[in-house]
Amino acid sequence: LGRDAATPRHQESLRLLREKNPNENLNSPAGRCMHVCLTFFFIAGLKEPQFVEFNGGFSQAQLDWFNEVLKFSDENQEKVVVVGHLPIHPDASDKVCLAWNYEDALSVIHSHQCVVCFLAGHLHDGGYCLDSHGVHHLTLEGIIETPPESNAFGTIYVYGDKMVLKGRGRISDRVMYF
Repeated sequence: LGRDAATPRHQESLRLLREKNPNENLNSPAGRCMHVCLTFFFIAGLKEPQFVEFNGGFSQAQLDWFNEVLKFSDENQEKVVVVGHLPIHPDASDKVCLAWNYEDALSVIHSHQCVVCFLAGHLHDGGYCLDSHGVHHLTLEGIIETPPESNAFGTIYVYGDKMVLKGRGRISDRVMYF
């Protein structure tokens, strides 16, 4: 939740998290154990498994600001690479590691022509997809899961029509045309 527990933003985030995740352990996307007529059973996992405490989301003010920045970039015919910690596309991440309101962020991005790539982390095993709007979603592998004798880093070279990732160790080479 990332803020002083006394702040209104923290309280609102916690309210939303508890509304979406009834588990005692808010970092668990698993279903709750229920006891009915001396029989235990488990409810299926969370309907929206991204609602765990180790994730977060975007406020409406952040989304509005983001929309205005992208509007400016559209008007100036700029190409934009967005960098964030949490992935926002389910095909480039485990569903548990997505931003809480990833659909809202995708909606903002998809309403603009300027975004060519969204770079994320958080999911230590990495992921990639090219979405239906032509936006690359690259979730980079984390160094935390990398053996001591290996690496997990890369360099991205940007050209007028593509980005080229030259990976090292766990990071694969990739060409992303736009």
